[in-house]
Amino acid sequence: MEADELVEDCGRAVAGVLGGLLGGDLVAAYLIGSGALGGASAAQSDVDVVAVCAAPLAGDVERALVDRLSELVMTWPLRGLELVLYTRAAVADPARVPRWELNLNVGRGMDRHLARDPGAEPPHWFVLDLDILRGHGRTLTGPPPAEVVGALPRRWVLEAVRESLRWHGEHEPDLSQSVLNACRGWRFTDEGVWSSKRDAAAWARPRSGDPALLDDALAARAGDHSRALDPARVDAFTRRVLERVERELGP
Repeated sequence: MEADELVEDCGRAVAGVLGGLLGGDLVAAYLIGSGALGGASAAQSDVDVVAVCAAPLAGDVERALVDRLSELVMTWPLRGLELVLYTRAAVADPARVPRWELNLNVGRGMDRHLARDPGAEPPHWFVLDLDILRGHGRTLTGPPPAEVVGALPRRWVLEAVRESLRWHGEHEPDLSQSVLNACRGWRFTDEGVWSSKRDAAAWARPRSGDPALLDDALAARAGDHSRALDPARVDAFTRRVLERVERELGP
């Protein structure tokens, strides 16, 4: 099975667990990330799901959901699952700090993380996810995402792109991820278009001044680590993109 098909298959399994536990309180579930934009990598991709419920979950339902999904994910060949759960009211009118109910990261290839407090997590990830979801989310169950998720101001999204670039520069150990994240943020800044990391790199390649760096990042994403990325070149490229975002934001 191709990586894109595998991500979708795993996403549908997650939607099945959600539907079984929430019943009519499940409004919708969507794939985002590579599951929506394409270009999944068997070596690096996880399954990114945003779920929307009618109201906050009861404690016992939430615990059962976390337990069942944690068991399910351990059977996957992919890295794992990133699930964010919102109420319908929270996504219909998104806040600058998105008001999610549950943020769960779990899988064989990632550190387990379970959070319930939006104020304790960097908000930029969730702003980016909601913007991608509204325009590109792949429906697993429920209505199309644009009927559920309200629009986010472009400035909020650009600020989130800026913060994601800064975060990668300070925390991301995988330099290929930093390069490809910068490509995607750059294309959005210039064209207002979200695309897969592969397509974003193809767009950025003739504009980058260092196309070989992008080729190496794509090779690493595909599992070929024979060409180590030079940290200085990565830093120069991502700083250039960051400066472009800051110029677009203005004072």
